[in-house]
Amino acid sequence: MLKPKTTPITETNGHSTYQQALPEFFTLLTWNLQKIDFSHFIHRPIEELLPITQVDLLSLQEAAIQPQQNRFFNLPFFMAPNIETRNRFFGVLTASQFKQSAHQQCLTNNRELGWMTHKTALITHHLLADGQTLIHVNIHAINFVPHHLFKTELRSLWSHIAHTKGPLIVSGDFNTWNKARLTTLLSATEQLNLSMVSYPDNSAVKTLNRQPLDYIFYRDLQLQDSKAMAVPEISDHNPLMASFSLP
Repeated sequence: MLKPKTTPITETNGHSTYQQALPEFFTLLTWNLQKIDFSHFIHRPIEELLPITQVDLLSLQEAAIQPQQNRFFNLPFFMAPNIETRNRFFGVLTASQFKQSAHQQCLTNNRELGWMTHKTALITHHLLADGQTLIHVNIHAINFVPHHLFKTELRSLWSHIAHTKGPLIVSGDFNTWNKARLTTLLSATEQLNLSMVSYPDNSAVKTLNRQPLDYIFYRDLQLQDSKAMAVPEISDHNPLMASFSLP
């Protein structure tokens, strides 16, 4: 039901003109948009929506785009949809003004109970200032399934990055609404030597059953700053930001 036929989706003009590497100090923002219609912000920067100065890498979940759309928050993007309708695609979206390439979409093998839809993750590659490649995984984890299926899907996703070395960021909505899911996730991140971003004030981090849902994990980068922003008037999730520098 509603399974996407085309993926990943990229802006129609390609990314050949975006040759710059991410700066030595760069900021990532991850945010579940809750299927809100941001079509009026297609050609407006996200800085006009949120009280932020600059974001270099956007990691969005439940984003919605129209066919032939070539910008999102005025940035070129790649999208891995988990739902396709006649007029819209919904899924995870990674956007940046800097050089990036789509490596792989990872659509879940299982579907969510009740909704009968898949979830998805998108693996992208980003050039860093020192010539290394940053691997970024943008994930919206499967929900409404037994725990063993959540664990199976996470293991399947991890199989695509378990062999990698060097800088890595995994960010998104992990749907860790109980302790069993959170324990599974933290165990999986340890396998990849990932560190978890924490926040000076974590009261804005979206929770369910007192368990956080959204995370940013990283490896082989220096965390410089982090922030969780409360925007209840926009979405039921809040944006998380983390600024990194090269080691």
